[in-house]
Amino acid sequence: MAEDLPGPPDSGNRDDRPGERPTEPLGGSPPPPPSYQPPQAPPPPDPRPSGGEQGYGQPGYGQPGYGQQGYGQQYGGQPGYGQQYGAPQGYGYPAAPQTDSSATAALVIAIVGFFICAPVGAIVALVLANNAEKRIEASGGRLTGLDQAKAARIIAIVELVLSAILILGGIVAIFGAINANSY
Repeated sequence: MAEDLPGPPDSGNRDDRPGERPTEPLGGSPPPPPSYQPPQAPPPPDPRPSGGEQGYGQPGYGQPGYGQQGYGQQYGGQPGYGQQYGAPQGYGYPAAPQTDSSATAALVIAIVGFFICAPVGAIVALVLANNAEKRIEASGGRLTGLDQAKAARIIAIVELVLSAILILGGIVAIFGAINANSY
Protein backbone atom coordinates (compact mmCIF):
# COMPACT_ATOMS: atom_id res chain seq x y z
CA MET A 1 0.00 0.00 0.00
CA ALA A 2 2.97 2.25 0.37
CA GLU A 3 3.20 2.33 -3.37
CA ASP A 4 -0.24 3.97 -3.69
CA LEU A 5 0.68 6.91 -1.48
CA PRO A 6 1.52 10.20 -3.14
CA GLY A 7 5.12 11.17 -2.99
CA PRO A 8 7.91 12.78 -4.94
CA PRO A 9 8.09 11.90 -8.64
CA ASP A 10 11.35 10.00 -8.29
CA SER A 11 10.07 7.66 -5.65
CA GLY A 12 9.52 4.09 -6.73
CA ASN A 13 10.55 2.39 -9.93
CA ARG A 14 9.46 4.22 -13.10
CA ASP A 15 9.41 1.06 -15.15
CA ASP A 16 6.72 -0.43 -12.91
CA ARG A 17 4.24 2.43 -13.46
CA PRO A 18 1.93 1.95 -16.46
CA GLY A 19 1.35 4.87 -18.86
CA GLU A 20 4.55 6.74 -18.04
CA ARG A 21 7.50 6.91 -20.38
CA PRO A 22 11.08 7.03 -19.21
CA THR A 23 12.88 10.33 -19.74
CA GLU A 24 16.13 8.76 -20.92
CA PRO A 25 16.58 5.97 -23.43
CA LEU A 26 16.65 2.41 -22.27
CA GLY A 27 20.12 1.10 -22.06
CA GLY A 28 21.83 4.06 -20.43
CA SER A 29 23.41 7.11 -22.04
CA PRO A 30 21.93 9.05 -24.98
CA PRO A 31 23.25 8.37 -28.52
CA PRO A 32 26.25 10.39 -29.73
CA PRO A 33 25.53 13.52 -31.83
CA PRO A 34 25.91 13.25 -35.62
CA SER A 35 29.50 13.57 -36.80
CA TYR A 36 28.82 15.92 -39.77
CA GLN A 37 27.46 19.42 -39.20
CA PRO A 38 26.68 21.35 -42.43
CA PRO A 39 28.01 24.92 -42.55
CA GLN A 40 25.56 27.58 -41.48
CA ALA A 41 25.36 31.16 -42.68
CA PRO A 42 26.44 33.79 -40.15
CA PRO A 43 23.57 35.50 -38.35
CA PRO A 44 22.45 38.75 -40.01
CA PRO A 45 23.47 42.03 -38.34
CA ASP A 46 20.98 43.57 -35.95
CA PRO A 47 19.26 46.45 -37.86
CA ARG A 48 17.81 47.94 -34.64
CA PRO A 49 19.59 50.88 -33.03
CA SER A 50 21.81 49.99 -30.09
CA GLY A 51 19.94 49.37 -26.89
CA GLY A 52 16.64 49.10 -28.75
CA GLU A 53 15.02 45.85 -27.66
CA GLN A 54 11.59 45.32 -29.07
CA GLY A 55 8.97 44.26 -26.52
CA TYR A 56 9.90 41.76 -23.79
CA GLY A 57 13.16 40.58 -25.35
CA GLN A 58 11.50 38.95 -28.33
CA PRO A 59 12.97 39.46 -31.80
CA GLY A 60 11.11 41.95 -34.01
CA TYR A 61 8.83 41.06 -36.91
CA GLY A 62 10.82 39.55 -39.73
CA GLN A 63 13.88 39.08 -37.54
CA PRO A 64 15.12 35.49 -37.38
CA GLY A 65 15.36 34.07 -33.89
CA TYR A 66 18.46 32.59 -32.38
CA GLY A 67 19.61 29.59 -34.42
CA GLN A 68 16.88 30.05 -37.00
CA GLN A 69 17.35 31.17 -40.55
CA GLY A 70 15.38 34.09 -41.91
CA TYR A 71 12.97 33.89 -44.81
CA GLY A 72 14.77 33.42 -48.11
CA GLN A 73 18.04 32.25 -46.59
CA GLN A 74 19.04 28.81 -47.74
CA TYR A 75 20.52 26.14 -45.50
CA GLY A 76 24.21 25.54 -46.09
CA GLY A 77 24.71 28.50 -48.41
CA GLN A 78 23.33 26.67 -51.43
CA PRO A 79 20.95 28.38 -53.86
CA GLY A 80 17.27 27.55 -53.47
CA TYR A 81 14.82 26.26 -56.00
CA GLY A 82 15.02 28.22 -59.24
CA GLN A 83 18.13 30.14 -58.18
CA GLN A 84 21.40 29.72 -60.00
CA TYR A 85 24.99 30.28 -59.07
CA GLY A 86 26.60 33.51 -60.23
CA ALA A 87 24.75 36.61 -61.35
CA PRO A 88 21.06 36.87 -60.44
CA GLN A 89 18.71 35.80 -63.21
CA GLY A 90 15.22 36.98 -64.10
CA TYR A 91 12.13 34.86 -63.69
CA GLY A 92 11.03 32.35 -66.33
CA TYR A 93 12.45 31.92 -69.77
CA PRO A 94 14.70 34.53 -71.38
CA ALA A 95 12.93 37.01 -73.62
CA ALA A 96 12.63 35.96 -77.24
CA PRO A 97 14.10 38.32 -79.82
CA GLN A 98 11.54 40.82 -81.14
CA THR A 99 10.93 41.76 -84.73
CA ASP A 100 11.99 45.31 -85.49
CA SER A 101 8.87 47.40 -86.02
CA SER A 102 10.45 49.56 -88.74
CA ALA A 103 11.20 46.42 -90.79
CA THR A 104 7.53 45.44 -90.59
CA ALA A 105 6.45 49.00 -91.43
CA ALA A 106 8.83 49.09 -94.41
CA LEU A 107 7.36 45.86 -95.78
CA VAL A 108 3.77 47.05 -95.33
CA ILE A 109 4.49 50.44 -96.93
CA ALA A 110 6.31 48.79 -99.85
CA ILE A 111 3.35 46.48 -100.55
CA VAL A 112 0.65 49.14 -100.09
CA GLY A 113 2.74 51.75 -101.93
CA PHE A 114 2.84 49.44 -104.94
CA PHE A 115 -0.88 50.18 -105.47
CA ILE A 116 -1.15 53.67 -103.99
CA CYS A 117 1.33 56.39 -105.00
CA ALA A 118 4.06 54.02 -106.07
CA PRO A 119 7.19 56.21 -106.16
CA VAL A 120 6.54 57.93 -102.82
CA GLY A 121 5.72 54.68 -101.02
CA ALA A 122 8.78 53.02 -102.55
CA ILE A 123 11.12 55.79 -101.37
CA VAL A 124 9.67 55.74 -97.82
CA ALA A 125 9.88 51.93 -97.71
CA LEU A 126 13.47 52.01 -98.98
CA VAL A 127 14.55 54.48 -96.28
CA LEU A 128 12.75 52.51 -93.54
CA ALA A 129 14.24 49.21 -94.74
CA ASN A 130 17.79 50.62 -94.67
CA ASN A 131 17.32 52.04 -91.16
CA ALA A 132 15.76 48.79 -89.94
CA GLU A 133 18.64 46.74 -91.32
CA LYS A 134 21.19 48.93 -89.51
CA ARG A 135 19.26 48.69 -86.22
CA ILE A 136 18.89 44.90 -86.49
CA GLU A 137 22.59 44.37 -87.16
CA ALA A 138 23.56 46.70 -84.28
CA SER A 139 21.22 44.98 -81.79
CA GLY A 140 23.41 41.90 -81.44
CA GLY A 141 20.58 39.41 -81.88
CA ARG A 142 17.93 41.13 -79.74
CA LEU A 143 16.01 42.23 -82.84
CA THR A 144 14.93 40.14 -85.83
CA GLY A 145 13.26 41.06 -89.11
CA LEU A 146 16.26 41.23 -91.39
CA ASP A 147 14.38 39.16 -93.98
CA GLN A 148 11.44 41.59 -93.85
CA ALA A 149 13.76 44.56 -94.34
CA LYS A 150 15.43 42.87 -97.33
CA ALA A 151 12.05 41.96 -98.85
CA ALA A 152 10.85 45.56 -98.37
CA ARG A 153 14.01 46.83 -100.06
CA ILE A 154 13.54 44.49 -103.04
CA ILE A 155 9.86 45.42 -103.43
CA ALA A 156 10.73 49.14 -103.16
CA ILE A 157 13.42 48.84 -105.83
CA VAL A 158 11.03 46.95 -108.13
CA GLU A 159 8.43 49.69 -107.51
CA LEU A 160 10.92 52.42 -108.36
CA VAL A 161 12.02 50.64 -111.56
CA LEU A 162 8.40 50.04 -112.66
CA SER A 163 7.49 53.65 -111.80
CA ALA A 164 10.45 54.91 -113.82
CA ILE A 165 9.45 52.71 -116.79
CA LEU A 166 5.86 53.96 -116.61
CA ILE A 167 6.96 57.58 -116.36
CA LEU A 168 9.39 57.21 -119.27
CA GLY A 169 6.74 55.34 -121.29
CA GLY A 170 4.26 58.15 -120.59
CA ILE A 171 6.76 60.79 -121.68
CA VAL A 172 7.56 58.88 -124.87
CA ALA A 173 3.84 58.45 -125.59
CA ILE A 174 3.22 62.16 -125.09
CA PHE A 175 6.09 63.16 -127.41
CA GLY A 176 4.95 60.59 -129.94
CA ALA A 177 1.45 62.00 -129.90
CA ILE A 178 2.73 65.56 -130.30
CA ASN A 179 5.00 64.63 -133.19
CA ALA A 180 2.24 62.64 -134.90
CA ASN A 181 -0.10 65.65 -134.86
CA SER A 182 2.52 68.04 -136.27
CA TYR A 183 2.66 66.35 -139.70
